[in-house]
Amino acid sequence: MVHQKGRIVYYSPNLLAIRGIFLSEKEMHEFSNEMETTPMNATKLLIKEHAIILKVLDSLSSARNHIENGRLPEKFFFEQAVRFSRDFSDTFHHFKEEFLMFGMLAQKKEGDIDLEIGALRYQHEKCRGFIKGIDASLKGYGEKDELSITMLLENLAPYISLLRRHIYQENHLFFPLVEQSLTEMENQYLLEQFAKEEERFGGKTVFVTGKGQADELARMVQEIAGGI
Repeated sequence: MVHQKGRIVYYSPNLLAIRGIFLSEKEMHEFSNEMETTPMNATKLLIKEHAIILKVLDSLSSARNHIENGRLPEKFFFEQAVRFSRDFSDTFHHFKEEFLMFGMLAQKKEGDIDLEIGALRYQHEKCRGFIKGIDASLKGYGEKDELSITMLLENLAPYISLLRRHIYQENHLFFPLVEQSLTEMENQYLLEQFAKEEERFGGKTVFVTGKGQADELARMVQEIAGGI
């Protein structure tokens, strides 16, 4: 079955094509083996997803620099970045943090880290607002309307900065606390809940799709730089 969204094409379960980048059944199998054989806990899985998100943030940062220097990336670039942010970063990744991991930790710690969890959830919500602002600017941005370009920049810059800091805090401060707090049985339960959530979005292909989107956005930015 093929699902088309814009010019990014999703094949499930055996083949993924992203503007000429193909993942064969063998490559999907190798990826599955890696995920199954690599020692994994819930936080390490989220950190792997963070790496994909950070790559997209790097591409967005480069795109912002191009705009500041008078070179406008095509509207399609930002449309795909918005889609990635909503589908992978928010709906897939942040859901697992907010509704699965944070919920378990809040119950286990009996309110002791409610402020920390509240701050992380607030940052998620702010990022959703910035993405909404970016999306709202794109129609005018495509027409090179200066107000819309300004609106894009005023949402893009804080989105990049806040999400980078948010990921740093989780990787280096919050996740070590999680690892200290959860028993092996609790970690296994959380991984099982993550796996159920993955199945809702198409299984292991969702990770591969997100990585493919991140690679494609990076390629598009590099094309702009190559044209200078």
